[in-house]
Amino acid sequence: MAFEVTWYAQSAFRIEVDGLRIYHDPFRIPDGEPIADVILISHDHFDHCSPSDIAKIRDPRRTFVVANPTAASKNEVAPPVQVIRPGGEVTYEKLHIRAVPAYNLNKFRSPGVPYHPRELEHVGYLCQAGGVTWYFAGDTDAIPEMVEFGPVEYAFLPVSGTYVMTAEEAAEAVRMLRPRVVIPMHYGVVVGSVEDAQRLAQLVGNLAEVRILEPRGRNA
Repeated sequence: MAFEVTWYAQSAFRIEVDGLRIYHDPFRIPDGEPIADVILISHDHFDHCSPSDIAKIRDPRRTFVVANPTAASKNEVAPPVQVIRPGGEVTYEKLHIRAVPAYNLNKFRSPGVPYHPRELEHVGYLCQAGGVTWYFAGDTDAIPEMVEFGPVEYAFLPVSGTYVMTAEEAAEAVRMLRPRVVIPMHYGVVVGSVEDAQRLAQLVGNLAEVRILEPRGRNA
């Protein structure tokens, strides 16, 4: 089964599998990109929930939008939106979607206040279509629940540190998830660089294939 991945910026991806077009956290989407069947939003931060980017790829008549509570409550995100919380599941045609926790263990904006608190119910997504299972982590650290998520074919993992897991912590996530392919994300815009992705590849070694993607160009 073909599984085609396009990376735009940060954690924004387009996945095409089994006749479906799925976008994760659309951000910095060029004009003219294909319309989504499904849009999955992990949380409300600007580089993950961008209403202007969502509008570029959304057909109000047919695009199915799924978001955690904080993203769904953004005034600029037009309804309808399917609200999902960690542990929630929903199916769209041949795509099965399960929301899983995404939160910080050791990344704090001030003492004791994480950037991504567990109680805000930010999510990652475990998805399956066409016999392929993938995990989109969202903004998270290498949390213990990951032991239960794998094995997966593809794992989309942040690597830039500061707000999310570092490359070293992402390598620990790989050991828990047991993916075949790892795609690093969440670098190159706010914090982090391709060197973080390369560092993950060094740390993972033969445990999985690490694919470092080039971001798709943006219209001026």
